[in-house]
Amino acid sequence: MINSTKLFNFLMACLISCNVLAQTPFENPIKKQGRLNSPLVETSPFVFQNKLYLLENNQHFWDVEGAKPGEYFHEDEIRIRDLESGKLISVPLKNHGFGTVLTWKGIVYVFAGNYGKEKPWRQMTEITMTSSKDLKNWSKPRTVLKASGQEFFFNTAVCRGKDKFILLYETNDPYWKPFTFRYLESTDLINWKEIPDAIYGTNKYVGGPALYYEGGWYYTLYLEALNKSWETHITRSKELIQWEDAPKDRPFVTFDPTHFNMPLTDPKISENNVSDVELCYFNGKTILYFTGGNQQIAGDLQRATYEGTPKQLFEHFFEDSERNMESPPEHKGNWTPVLTAPQEQTMNGKSPTFEVTNKPSPQQLSFQERQLGAFIHYGPAAYIESDMMSVPAADVFNPSQLDAEQWVKTAKSFGAKHIVLTAKHHNGYCLWPTETTDYSIKKSPWKKGKGDVVAEFVKACRKYDIKVGLYVSGGDKHFGCSSTPDPQGERKIVGDIHRYFPVFMEQLRELLTNYGEISYLWFDGAYDPFGWDIMDPKTMQPLGTAYGDAIHSMVKHLQPNAVIMGGTKPDVRWSGSEQGWAAYPLENIVRPGEGLEMWVGPQNAGWIPAEANLHTRSTWFWTPDSDKTLRDIPFLKNVYFETIGRGANLLVNMTPDTTGLIPEAEVKRLSEFGKTLEETFAKPLGSTSSKDDQPNNQLVIDFHKKQKVNLLILEEDIQHGQYIDTYKVEAYVDRQWKTIAEGQSIGRKRIQTFPVAKTSKLRLTIEGKDERMFIKNFTVYFSVK
Repeated sequence: MINSTKLFNFLMACLISCNVLAQTPFENPIKKQGRLNSPLVETSPFVFQNKLYLLENNQHFWDVEGAKPGEYFHEDEIRIRDLESGKLISVPLKNHGFGTVLTWKGIVYVFAGNYGKEKPWRQMTEITMTSSKDLKNWSKPRTVLKASGQEFFFNTAVCRGKDKFILLYETNDPYWKPFTFRYLESTDLINWKEIPDAIYGTNKYVGGPALYYEGGWYYTLYLEALNKSWETHITRSKELIQWEDAPKDRPFVTFDPTHFNMPLTDPKISENNVSDVELCYFNGKTILYFTGGNQQIAGDLQRATYEGTPKQLFEHFFEDSERNMESPPEHKGNWTPVLTAPQEQTMNGKSPTFEVTNKPSPQQLSFQERQLGAFIHYGPAAYIESDMMSVPAADVFNPSQLDAEQWVKTAKSFGAKHIVLTAKHHNGYCLWPTETTDYSIKKSPWKKGKGDVVAEFVKACRKYDIKVGLYVSGGDKHFGCSSTPDPQGERKIVGDIHRYFPVFMEQLRELLTNYGEISYLWFDGAYDPFGWDIMDPKTMQPLGTAYGDAIHSMVKHLQPNAVIMGGTKPDVRWSGSEQGWAAYPLENIVRPGEGLEMWVGPQNAGWIPAEANLHTRSTWFWTPDSDKTLRDIPFLKNVYFETIGRGANLLVNMTPDTTGLIPEAEVKRLSEFGKTLEETFAKPLGSTSSKDDQPNNQLVIDFHKKQKVNLLILEEDIQHGQYIDTYKVEAYVDRQWKTIAEGQSIGRKRIQTFPVAKTSKLRLTIEGKDERMFIKNFTVYFSVK
């Protein structure tokens, strides 16, 4: 059983943290940064290639002295401005208005209303889309939506939802109040269809919308009409049909009635409006632009910031600050009840922001340098046909020849630099003598219940200088707490998480304090009750990230040099493949809004490198007569090229059998794999790297005589980030340069084969985001296999 004093102190810490939050009155966390002396009304900040830009809807009459609203409207422009330099970059659309922007997978999309020809001002019946990969060259504008009947379009907003794109537009359809919001869906940003009953604002005035998808919610910012004044409020919905407004006394942004002297406005008129709020996430902050003024001739453009992510900002307006929560985690948000690392503590009782970084931490860099690791799946499942979800008797686990040094030697034979052992899998069986449960090694006949598999594993790793990793399943079938196997975003809690959480935390504390330095913690997303997306099966409300964040804080407090795979704040993400494969091109940086596409929660962004894993047999745990399912050498080599060769890490599984030894056929196969890798890269023909005193976008390897080449390795110096977008390798043949290989991302490592070329020299050309591109290694080979 758990030590009662520890448990009492732990739970008291939880309740104290919880009550601090409960008693905190609502306070708007958005900080206004000042007025920009601009009449702009509809603007959209966005991030592209790690730089901040602003989409502007410029009405030409502002530029003509004495002009009235609507004059010269065919000369109105949708413009892009670089906010760092202040320079205008391009004009994607002319004769358009009410534009908005979406960045998706390296492409910027602009949507706007088309004024058309010979139509009155702002009687728009078509929405246009154009796109660009560099903000300078834009695709031919195309109509993506046409109005029906006498309908006109006004403001638009576009976001990426759970698995599709959503477009919001204001309509003047007489069936509803003017400016009512309609919602459409698309999978390609070109073909749109209405979502039945997806409407907002039928019973009140709304306008100036913005649309975002965060944490499973669609958030809409809208204009709320007061007594001859207007301010921006926020509402949200899971499915765009049933809407939940934030409390009326929590305006998202409001106006300053004491302010006068606004652009193009009578200086005697005071501000009574704040509208058209749009935002994005950049360098650890949410950046907001909005307009003040009085809803007349022009606006009064302003800027604001929030110290956190858009998800955290939006959730703040829906927190119930009056409810006194007696048992965690009834609340939402990033509450961290215990063991918050000193560098993350704050003074106001709120949990810290999960900082977004564009370069690796020292721990992440060390992890990525190791590249290749080994997995060991071992436990009761090896004794029951690899059945991971059954809970057999504790004494079924009974190895007769367990030898952790054999495991480590096998891992080193194919080049592994760290090993991850399944200290606890989904069935809940603990491979160490935990004090939390009898379902552990203590009830095994092995060593008469006095053994400790984790201790023997750690000792062997230290002896052979290999980093220690531990897999710890959050789900525990023996305890009876896990999650359903539903798809990401739809999972429900199974069992009593409140009772289980302190048990899991004590198990984790034992592992993190009893075995010295742990370099890698591996949290499986499957059946995890602490996942970011877990919901209460009765209310279908998300439980939030409170418990997952507490787990992260404990690891960082007790093992500050460890990297974490999975959980609510991962240092490492899954590549999406258990067959040893990573996507290409591969980004180390997860940008805000891309989390779900990259197998992390939508609350995550920043430098989160990918790792693929591979089971070398047909199952993760050993089964009888399964040697014939072992992967062959060509398959394993191809896996290496499609994971490490694309910039990811790779974790190759090993399977001790019921004796506690890795079967000889598997030992031999993995050793052959290691020898194949050694032979492939044993004889480089030439190598170079970037030099500080040379142009860093082009490198040359001069053989001085003709050589056959068909294989290359490229490594970007990622300690400062990932900046190279494309590369091209050319061979000097017949007195001219001929392209023999090219690609996109490099990152940690790029390995590429190509048809044999015979040449005396090679030239590498790289293109990227800025001058920080740096090639750490460019090496070429001739491979006969």
